[in-house]
Amino acid sequence: MARLKASFLVFFLLLAIFSYPEFPPAEKSALDGQPLREGPEISGPMEVREITVRLAADEELEERLVFRERIESLLREVGREFEKLFGIRFRWQGWDRWKSPDEARSLEELVEELDRAEVKRGADILIAITAQPDLELEYTGFSLFRMGTVVVIYTPDRNKLKKLLIHELGHVFGAVHVPSASSIMSCGGEGRDFDQENQDIIRLGRQRHFRPFGFPFPESTRGELEKIYLRIRQRILEDKEIKRLFEGRVPVARLPVATRKRAICLADCALMLAQFQLEKGDYARTIEYCDEALVMSPGSYEALNLKAIALRRASRVDEAIQLYQKILKDRPGQVRVLYNLGIAYGRQNRLAEAEEIYLEVLRARPDFIEAHNNLGEIYLRQDRLLEAEREFQKAIELHAEFALAYANLAEVYLRKKEFQRAADCVEKALAIDPGMTAAYNMKGNLLRQSGQLEEASKYYRMALARNPKNEKALYNLGLVASDLKRPDEARDYFLRAIEADPLFAEAYAGLGMSYLQGQNWDEAIKHFERARDLGYRSPALYVNLSFAHLARKDWKEAEKAAGEALRLQPGLAVAFNNLGIALAQQSRLEEARKALTRSLELNPLDRDAVLNLAAVEYSLANDERALELFLKAVALNPRHPGNGPVYNNLSIIYYRRGQYEKSWEFCLKALQSGFRVDPNFVDELRKKIKE
Repeated sequence: MARLKASFLVFFLLLAIFSYPEFPPAEKSALDGQPLREGPEISGPMEVREITVRLAADEELEERLVFRERIESLLREVGREFEKLFGIRFRWQGWDRWKSPDEARSLEELVEELDRAEVKRGADILIAITAQPDLELEYTGFSLFRMGTVVVIYTPDRNKLKKLLIHELGHVFGAVHVPSASSIMSCGGEGRDFDQENQDIIRLGRQRHFRPFGFPFPESTRGELEKIYLRIRQRILEDKEIKRLFEGRVPVARLPVATRKRAICLADCALMLAQFQLEKGDYARTIEYCDEALVMSPGSYEALNLKAIALRRASRVDEAIQLYQKILKDRPGQVRVLYNLGIAYGRQNRLAEAEEIYLEVLRARPDFIEAHNNLGEIYLRQDRLLEAEREFQKAIELHAEFALAYANLAEVYLRKKEFQRAADCVEKALAIDPGMTAAYNMKGNLLRQSGQLEEASKYYRMALARNPKNEKALYNLGLVASDLKRPDEARDYFLRAIEADPLFAEAYAGLGMSYLQGQNWDEAIKHFERARDLGYRSPALYVNLSFAHLARKDWKEAEKAAGEALRLQPGLAVAFNNLGIALAQQSRLEEARKALTRSLELNPLDRDAVLNLAAVEYSLANDERALELFLKAVALNPRHPGNGPVYNNLSIIYYRRGQYEKSWEFCLKALQSGFRVDPNFVDELRKKIKE
């Protein structure tokens, strides 16, 4: 049998309805559309930032007389103070009714419910006020910093309610509790004014964004903010009661109730610092701060969730999943924890489970932008392009400034070969977020696809400049090196990508590819199988695995790998080619003919498949078909350096047909190409010509 030729693919990564309550239109008041302030505008160099505020009253509060007038009056005063101190002007957007769940027993539960409902409706801040009875009064106010949501328990005590509103609005701009009774940010809110550190935090925090995604503080303020939080932390750790906790002399559970509540309250500074470390990618330090918070506030849902995120990003995914499941056992239905669990399943390539988690999240929160995006990424990884496109478009519909969805949408269009649309999406992502690493990677992918390898490398390096441990940028640089036939350089990049993320399955596939190019079949197979074991299911991975097994003459394994590639992508011509080779080498020639014929139907110009089918027909003594195919292979590339054995086969077929002059013509071509033709055949052919 003539030698059959396998092919490999260069592996690459381009990178029931929930029913909401119906609200009537926001009710008008004398303040509608007006700043919540009285008196003169702020003077001095500080630019005033206007923040929109929506108020919500639950049904119990609606039963109270003149509650709106009281609250609006207080908010005028609060607004005036925030404008004077911080240059923050609150602008009224009206009231909404809000049905607080009767079964809720804590403000934290009410905040979670508000987070699910569409009460905020485009405002920067939502202040929800409840008069629900039987709430546990551990806190009288509660805030979601990232979401800009505040809920407070109504009290007719005007002074107390005003201080409560100031305290919780302080949290919205980053203020944390301090161990000082003179500050309004003390745990009991006893003070009248903000302490100096929290004043500084709010002045910097006024620059925060209120988008429902991303860390709220801009990078330009983070360094100074972190220093302030560290100063507050130092004061907390020097507090006598807190010091006793960390010295292990007494656990929180054995402290007096008031002291225990104070310790729990003061944990928020450590949590804020944990979030800063998370943004910087210092996951070990993030975990340390979370553990510090857990000493003061054992069982803190927020600390456990942040710790789990850090564990997940540090590739300790099993530990992260255990923490998420622990939280969900204690607090079932936590939408954001479910969302994070979906990310963890995605990291483990448990794509079906991740998909189901995101769908559950979206049933509870149809407006959860990041869940739509992540579901799209799960579909993208399975090449379900229409579904991926739908989810990314939905994320953009919900918020036109969600840059990551544009970057991901670019990948959809790149795979669909709609290159201009892909380029437009990348430019849109970069216009929104000029430093976005995902957009740099996608820009590089577009350039790489068009063969502009050096330009592509430039964008991958820009992503690395933003984040030296960006595994996708390292991986993409490995692909460029692979394209340039520099397997050693490619291998180094893939190893660095794996060091950055030991669960990055695609990087193992890339590493296998570098060994494949270097003809180190055993190492190639080992790394391809590692990528597979991590859950990666790319057709290209299995094609390359089949190629490595063919090179080792392991025909059965090659057949299995090519078959799996076809299960994942039934129309993959190169997989039919490799399957045909594996079958032919096992003398299953009719099956091989069927596979190779299908390969040619899918890609009629594939010279390798043409030659492989010709070899099978030749072995089956189907000279007419073999002749036709060998001639087609020569016609496809008359100057191919591997045409020598093709000429030899043509010479033999013409000889068997008695066409000796034609046989001699191709025999000479084979000899001229440097192919070693059997001398006995040459002698026999000469005799036939002389006759």
